[in-house]
Amino acid sequence: MSNLSSISPNGEKEEQFLENYFSYVSHCEHDKAKELAEKERDAHKALFGSSWGLFLMSLSQFASAEKTYMSLGFLEQRGFFTRSKETLKSGYQTLMYEFRRVEEAVKSTEEQSFGMSHNALEFEKLLAHLCDQLCFFTQARQETINFYEQVHIMGMTKHVNFEDLNMVIKEIIAVHSKNFHHPILAPLKTVFGFECDTLNLLLVAQTTMSDWMFLTALLHIHEAHTKLSSWGGLIQPKEIKKSTFGGSSKHGSPPALYQWLTKFKNLLLSKFSIYFYDILQKQASPPEMKSLISKTPDDFVTRIQTFHKKADACHVSLVLNTQGLDRVFPEGYQYPGRLVETPQGLNTFPAIFSFPGERLSNHFPAVVMMLTEWRDREELIYAQDKIHYMYDKGSHSSYFYTQVDTRTSLVVIFESKKSEKDSYVNNFMNDIATQLRCTKFFTSLKPGSK
Repeated sequence: MSNLSSISPNGEKEEQFLENYFSYVSHCEHDKAKELAEKERDAHKALFGSSWGLFLMSLSQFASAEKTYMSLGFLEQRGFFTRSKETLKSGYQTLMYEFRRVEEAVKSTEEQSFGMSHNALEFEKLLAHLCDQLCFFTQARQETINFYEQVHIMGMTKHVNFEDLNMVIKEIIAVHSKNFHHPILAPLKTVFGFECDTLNLLLVAQTTMSDWMFLTALLHIHEAHTKLSSWGGLIQPKEIKKSTFGGSSKHGSPPALYQWLTKFKNLLLSKFSIYFYDILQKQASPPEMKSLISKTPDDFVTRIQTFHKKADACHVSLVLNTQGLDRVFPEGYQYPGRLVETPQGLNTFPAIFSFPGERLSNHFPAVVMMLTEWRDREELIYAQDKIHYMYDKGSHSSYFYTQVDTRTSLVVIFESKKSEKDSYVNNFMNDIATQLRCTKFFTSLKPGSK
């Protein structure tokens, strides 16, 4: 049996150490957490091989794993244990094994507990309890790593199934949100909640936005913003005084994962501003609207206006296919009890954004025909990122369109014959589409990606 005589009475100092350690981890101060664990380990060298000694060794590795996780380093080719080229996922598997070893050590101690104090035994039981819950946490980390890898792959393949992603993250929340509930692990539980809840909210916002559900999408984006703000309050770099010059500076920056989630929220906010532009502009004057839209991280409206002028386009619009939607609210939401007519004919394809002015009635029948014709073709399933082209000799007009969402298409009209392979038109449409589909953004999940 290992000698536990150096453990403080009631284990109070050790519990305080654990609270400080997990607080550092939750604040993304992983180097401090690792340093604290190693300092505590060195102070208890006599306990090497005991449950407490083994636990301290695991905590040092745990801090390194969490640092790599938050930096998104697991998407790089080399693992966080560069000497062994071990992946982060297998690193967490190793930690699970080490935490189970501590549990086994506790059982061994309990079997040989003759002469041990009651307080020492209670402390051993606490370690076993924490290790059991940390095993659940490391399992959850492996599943979220799989999730992010799936996100990156979907971005690379240019076909993102947001419903599937949402189901995955909901399952992770349902299975693991109550599995590490000990008060000492509360900081881990808090950060896990911020991360997974934010992902869930943003994915729901995206899917409801695709179905043109103004209020639901808005509320989920707002709630995601609130979650990120609360999380940011934990991990934002502190101001450090510079005594020599009397000024101050910020040390470090938020981890890559937090920055990526914030950018995801910003992208959806920009997407929301153009999907519901007509609704939003009814609530503000033109100068106010222009000012508000220009402040969005991705000002799609200004980019479309600039393209329209440079390309000498006749019209640019986002067209929504409402076929199959249970409800379509032109004002964004509907008062209870008030009936809304189901769109019929050409109105089943409303232009949710159009520039300049409203949709062109003389061109829209051709646009709807083009959209329905391609949607009826089976190959559309495999060519959602394709830019389609049609030239109408009768009106001497060129039409381009590409899907930017499951129900929404970007349409560009020229009242002249335009080359199907016009590079400026194709590059513009491809750039806007990959951003609105989120595929371009999802590929940026990997560190170093542009």
